[in-house]
Amino acid sequence: MPKILLVSDDENQNKLITHSLSKTSTAVIASTDEAAILNYAEKGLISLIIIDEGLKNLDAVILCKKLQAFNIRENITIISLVAQDTDNVELLKLTNANITKPVNDKVLIASINTNLKLKKAIDTLSTNNSELAKSLYQLDVLYNTSTQLAGSLDKQKLIKIMIDGLEKSLSFSLSSTLVFNDEHDIDLIINSLYAISPRLEHSLKLRAILSYRALFDKKRIPYDININDIKVTKHIKHPLEEYDLNILKFDNLFAPINVGEKFFGLIEVFREADFTQEDTTCFQTLARQVSLPLENASLYEEIKKANIKLEKLERLKSEFISIVSHELRTPLTAIKNSLEICLSGKAGDVSSIMDKFLNMAQRNVTRLSGIINDLLDLSKVEAGKMDFKFEKANINIPVEFIKNTFENVAKDKNITLILEKYDDVFQTYYDNQRIEQVMSNLVSNAIKFTNENGKITIKTENISLKDIDRTKLAGIENAAFYENYIKVSVKDSGIGIAPEDQKKVFDQFQQIENSLNRKNGGTGLGLPIAKQLIEAHKGFIWVESELNRGTTFSFVIPVLSEKEKFIIDLDKEIAKAKACSQSLLLLLVKEPEGRIPSFISEIKEGKISIIRKTANTKEAYFTGNGANFFAVMIPEADKFAQSFIEKKIESTINPDNERHTDSKYDILYSSATYPEGGADAKELFEFVETALSKEISQNDLSEV
Repeated sequence: MPKILLVSDDENQNKLITHSLSKTSTAVIASTDEAAILNYAEKGLISLIIIDEGLKNLDAVILCKKLQAFNIRENITIISLVAQDTDNVELLKLTNANITKPVNDKVLIASINTNLKLKKAIDTLSTNNSELAKSLYQLDVLYNTSTQLAGSLDKQKLIKIMIDGLEKSLSFSLSSTLVFNDEHDIDLIINSLYAISPRLEHSLKLRAILSYRALFDKKRIPYDININDIKVTKHIKHPLEEYDLNILKFDNLFAPINVGEKFFGLIEVFREADFTQEDTTCFQTLARQVSLPLENASLYEEIKKANIKLEKLERLKSEFISIVSHELRTPLTAIKNSLEICLSGKAGDVSSIMDKFLNMAQRNVTRLSGIINDLLDLSKVEAGKMDFKFEKANINIPVEFIKNTFENVAKDKNITLILEKYDDVFQTYYDNQRIEQVMSNLVSNAIKFTNENGKITIKTENISLKDIDRTKLAGIENAAFYENYIKVSVKDSGIGIAPEDQKKVFDQFQQIENSLNRKNGGTGLGLPIAKQLIEAHKGFIWVESELNRGTTFSFVIPVLSEKEKFIIDLDKEIAKAKACSQSLLLLLVKEPEGRIPSFISEIKEGKISIIRKTANTKEAYFTGNGANFFAVMIPEADKFAQSFIEKKIESTINPDNERHTDSKYDILYSSATYPEGGADAKELFEFVETALSKEISQNDLSEV
């Protein structure tokens, strides 16, 4: 029933109005006490106020102004009783309606009914707007929480995101989340507005266990737990006040948390104010939303564990191969030396039968030595410990050496071995020993799988990037391509390789002969090692073959400038630094061509020393765009070393420490450290080049 407050000190008028309104479904309260009037308004105990303009002890205008503060919050309607000839314009502005005196019953009732209906409509609209705003806010929280959940694979963080989302959307007093990380790691996470008493904590643990068991009523529970198995993690906002058992009487919501079809935990929230249906929907939605990210996090954890196991197994395998190979090599060397002594006759006369068996033993010792060397090379390559010595030379040198080495072996099978070398082949940087190793493997395989009276052709030539069929470079990821290459191919007229086997020839422990010809032995490691050696040169290797029509193995290595070769070396040093969790310093100096005195020339000639050179220090000198460059990398050098070297450069450029006068040398320089300056050689080099490209003035050199 709406309550109407009548503020008038005219007794007759009050009786008339009270009598008139008694016929309606309203209750009338009369008062002229300002404190009581304001108290009614503040507590929202009334729906409408009638104020008489002619109050003797109160100022109607001032009272209306004081009521305005509550009117904004509570939507209280004010009607004024005014004389027909009133000139109180301010009062008329402050009230919702006015009734002239003497009061007419019908006008009074009609006016009050109209304003009460209007108030009810406004109240309904306000409530709907409030609920709509709350729903929109909860939707916004759900969206933001969902976005955060999708961005994490950490289970603990996912639970925290869910609880934070519930706190924002529901404003709960306390939440209790039971999480099963595994059978021996069970958490009860309590988020509370106030501190919790010890007995409340104990009760929440018991309640969580009972709720957990109730979820699996008449079913086998995943874990049989008791109260001592649960560890409690508390997050308290206001620790000066405390909740006790009375909070368990608050309204509450409960939901299980599942990961796929597996049980992960449960959550319960308490709030003094009752939860609405929208609150329940929001709560259930968030509890379900966290399920998929938790499942992804669980799968990610399993993958991580599997990867760790695989890495450990791979490391153990490499260590085992290395240890066994070294252990085999020592006695094998002794056996080999003993056989050579026996065959030479130094240990006594050798009969023809003894010679036959001793030679057989020597051949097998040699074969076994080759297998051991392959295993050692494989372990070195996989561990990134293979050493390379890149020097600029003609590729025909190692190719011709291998051709001459295998010429007699080919003649023994009546195989013609031909070398078609391109005399004007580009010179480039390569490791002579490793290229010989690759060539030796390709030529020996060609001889092994070519029948008598066959032919093997070795060919060298210059090609450009557009001449390479990239479809044949399967399995190559994030490859760097260069403009010009040197191509080497070994073509035989042998048994060929089936199409389905061509994809496997570079896999470890795969043999390239077909199933009809198993007479040739081998570990199947030669080609995988060759592939990794060529890729270490930033090149590619591939195979083309047809059964019974022969096979062609080809590889290309890029024609490298000194700068490109330096970047390859830098990448290798960064890989070592990454493996050992160390830093690395890169320094780049730029100087216009033809300047005298030349800072770079004097560095090259050893007249200026700005760094202490070691076996691991690598440097390069190159030109481009009318400038000379000096680049140097220093392993295990950090920010301190960077600062020291830059100060040394400054003191060399300006020997008198007069930074703003003409310098002795006209240079620009920049430096960067790994990993701060870049994650790989390309990024690190781009970092220092970008700094130089800004045309830094002499005065700013120290700030580079």
